[in-house]
This record gives sequence, structure tokens and C-alpha cells, in this order.
Amino acid sequence: MAHRTSAGGGTTVYLLGSLAEGVFSMAFTMVLVRLITPADFGAWRQFMVLASIVWNIAVFGLPRSLIYFYSTADERTQGAIARRTLWLTLSFGCVASILFYFGLDLAAKQFDSPGLADEALLFSSFLLLSFPTLIINPLLLSANRRTLMAVTKVTLALLRIAALIGLVWFNADLQTLLISMNVFALVQFVALVALYLKVAGPAHVPLWENVREQMRFSADVTATSIAGQIAVEADKLIVSSYFPPARFASYSVGARELPLIPMIPYSISDSISPEISRLSVQQKFSELRELWHRWMKRTALLMYPVFALVLFQHREIITILYTSEYLEGALPLLIIGCIIPMRVTSYYQMLLNLNGSREVMAASIAMLISIVALSFVFLYAFGMWGPALAVAISEYLINSWVVARIARRTETPLSLVMPWAYLLKLLVVAVGSGALALPVLSLLDGAPLLLSFAAYALTLLVLYAAVTLTLRLVSQEDLVLLRSKLRR
Repeated sequence: MAHRTSAGGGTTVYLLGSLAEGVFSMAFTMVLVRLITPADFGAWRQFMVLASIVWNIAVFGLPRSLIYFYSTADERTQGAIARRTLWLTLSFGCVASILFYFGLDLAAKQFDSPGLADEALLFSSFLLLSFPTLIINPLLLSANRRTLMAVTKVTLALLRIAALIGLVWFNADLQTLLISMNVFALVQFVALVALYLKVAGPAHVPLWENVREQMRFSADVTATSIAGQIAVEADKLIVSSYFPPARFASYSVGARELPLIPMIPYSISDSISPEISRLSVQQKFSELRELWHRWMKRTALLMYPVFALVLFQHREIITILYTSEYLEGALPLLIIGCIIPMRVTSYYQMLLNLNGSREVMAASIAMLISIVALSFVFLYAFGMWGPALAVAISEYLINSWVVARIARRTETPLSLVMPWAYLLKLLVVAVGSGALALPVLSLLDGAPLLLSFAAYALTLLVLYAAVTLTLRLVSQEDLVLLRSKLRR
């Protein structure tokens, strides 16, 4: 029992930090769309799509290798492993940033976005200065410094928002934004490198000892990582190639999951991974399922009312978060929102914990192929929102196969591999609560949009909480955990 409390507490701290980071990330976008034009915002989002792919390729699987080698090494060698990972990451980052600089001209022509070429130097410097963010969290997680990691996430997210303050007094255009973000990135770079070196500790053995073994490990996970990241961005790249930056901006705010949605299941999955891996090695599949299901249910309790909000208020969400100029993104938001019911865990991470790296690589490549193929088909059939539908269909198809592989590796029937009945019941409760809350909107007809949305959301949550408690969909253990966190 003591072990569970500790694990739950550590996971909760990690989750809270990720939630706060997600909230501030959303706030950053909300402020930004109100300061610059849709065309400039579209160019910024195009850069972020390209940068995400480049970061993923250039880092060469080093974050995952850091978690593995640092966690399994003795104290004498941990410092050397962490320090060489930092220098490798920064070295790869320098090369990638130079190539990125020269490649932006081609991207600008492909996307019909001259801002990418005009500000290539500022874009590339921001890309380089952001490389330490890719390895600081893996180190803090490996060193079991979750509280520090949560504080770091929140602090950096706040500083990122503060970097926009200059746009309020100066000319709010793409160049000013990039200058402001580069100043932030420089401060972030210095702070994270200093923190990284402090946590890493001194190198008591030669820095490059066993580096080949680490690089082989990194190479093994790189293909999966790259395929996965390109799959995430593929629909954006395709839409960006067919539509001008201003229209792509609308698609990008709707077709990208709200920051809180993926952060919750992925943060929980990352945090329980060491325990899942241990139980897998010991072949204690019954205990493994119990742990996985417990956190899956907790995740669903948080995610399903969000799905109901997106289902019934997607236009209002876009208007409140990004203004009415981006309403064209409402339909993509609804389509991508339909993925939320399955966002109760990280299926890939679970399969990796079961030593299914090759199957994860196959799934990542299949996801990429499916999204690209269906995106072109649906783009011509349905227009700009078609690629979002391609993403939703591909997510369900590929993840269904991954769940089947998880069932096979845990020697579990498909009927028991996930808490299907619980998830379906909870989904019905969430959607039903959302439908029953709709009359509130009629009562507040003519009221400010934010007020009517808040009243609807509050009514939905009250109904949802009442039904889940009545039907005992919240366990006693969950209530005890919640009370303990509220007292702190």
C-alpha cells in the first residue's frame, strides 16, 4: 500500500505540472492570435510544424536513451552519461539549425509563405536555442526529480507568455514576435543548461565511455520517433501546401489537439512506465493490468467531460480561445475531438513497456502511411477539413491493432485488456450530461459568449460529477487520493 501511495503521489505531481504547462501553452496561443495577423500566425504555425519534425530527427533518440542509460547506471557513471547526452544534443542541434536555415527558402515556396524565408535567421536561432528543452525532462524524470520538473515546466511556460508582452507596445508582426521569442529562448537556454549540469552531477568516468552502446540504442528508437512525429504533422504539412498561411492558421488551431488532451494520458503513462516495465519483466500480468486500468479509469474521468464540451461547444471553444477569425477551424476541432474517448492512455508507451519496440515502429510507420494516403483522398473529397478526418480514422485503426498486440503480450483476452464496460458507461454519462446541460444555453440567450459557455460547462460538470458519484464510477481510493491532494 505504501508503494501505491508513493507512485500515485509522484504521478500526480508530474500530471499537475503537465496540466499547468498545457494551460499556459494554450494561454500563449490565445494571446498570440490576438496580437498578430492570421497570416503571420499561420507562418508561425508552419514553422512550429517544421521545427517539431526537425527537433525529432536531430535529437536522434537521445532523450529515450538518456532515460534508459541514466536510470540503469550506477551513481559513478550517471554524470558522464548525462553530460555527453547534452553535448551530443547541442552538437546535433547546431548542424540541424544550419541545414534548417538553408531549407526554409524551399519551404517558403512550397507553402507560399514568404515570411518563412524573410525571417529564416530568427527562425533558425530559435530552433537551436530550444534544443535543451528536449532532454531536460528526461533527465529530471530519470533522476526522480518530478517536483522540480513540474516547477520548471510551469516557470518556462509563464516566461514564454511574458515574452509576448513586448508585442503589446511594439509593432506586433512576425519579426517582432521572433525577436521576442529568441530573447526568451536565450534565457531559457542558459537556465536549462545550468540546471541540467547541476542535476547531472560531475563526470567520474571518461565522458565518451560506452557512447557507442548509447548511440546504437538511440538509432533503434529513432525510426519510430521520426515516423510518429511526421505522422502527427503530416495533415498540417498537406493542408499548408494547398492553402495560404491565413487559412492554414484556422485549420491548425482546430486540427491540433488542445494541449491538455494528450498531456494527461501521456504524462500518466510516462510516470507509471517504470512500474509497468518491472511487472512485465516479472510476468505479473494481473498486477500490471490492475495498475494500468486504475490510471486509465482516472484519466477517462478527466477526459470524457472534455469530449462532451468539444462535442456540443466546438464553435464556441474556437471563438473564445482564438477569436471568430479562426472559426473555420471549428469543424476540424470537432473531428479531432472525436479521438478524445480513446485518449485514456498511451498505447505505444504501453507496448514499449512490454518490449514491443518493433511493433511500435510498425504501428508508427503504418500511422504515417494511413494519414498521408487518406489525407489526400479526403482533401479532394471534403476540402480543407478532410485531412483531420484522415487523422481520426487512422488513430482508431492503428491503435486498435496496438491494443490487440498489448493483449497478446500480456496473455489477456481482448475483452479484458481494457476496462471496456467502465469506459463505455463513463462516456455515456459524459455525453448525456452534455446533452442535459444544453437548455442552460437557451436560458442565457443573448448573454456574453464567455458567460454562457462557462454556465454550460459548470452545469455539465455538476451533472457529470453527480452521476459518476451516484453510479460509483469514482472509486474510494480515488476519493482518498483527491482529498489528500486538496489538503496540501
